[in-house]
Amino acid sequence: MKSVPTSIPLRPDPPADLPKDAKAIWLAIVADYEPRHFRGANLVLLENFCRARAFVCQCDRLIKRRGLLIKDKPNPAVTMRSAGWAEMRACATKLRLSISALQRADSAKVRPDERQSLRKPWEVA
Repeated sequence: MKSVPTSIPLRPDPPADLPKDAKAIWLAIVADYEPRHFRGANLVLLENFCRARAFVCQCDRLIKRRGLLIKDKPNPAVTMRSAGWAEMRACATKLRLSISALQRADSAKVRPDERQSLRKPWEVA
């Protein structure tokens, strides 16, 4: 049984068994966020996101090499890629990795500027 670390480092290292390209994704993401941003449960989601991203890249290489169709049938890598993207989206949503996930809809930065918007027909004098 693996021992669970009692504290999370400022910038957690990628799991040792993570493939090389997934480790690069992990390091890039962790570097983009403030120290201690990722906590215990988030590390599992981050690992899944990185594995899914690496998987999608592998599918892309297969599709590029073999094409969208193999003997007039869809390349199975296309369907597999779609499943990988679904996993990435789910993990990214839970981790709030997108910039839009970090802003509230009612914050001043995302509220429309009334001075720049078009007037409605019934508001024209």
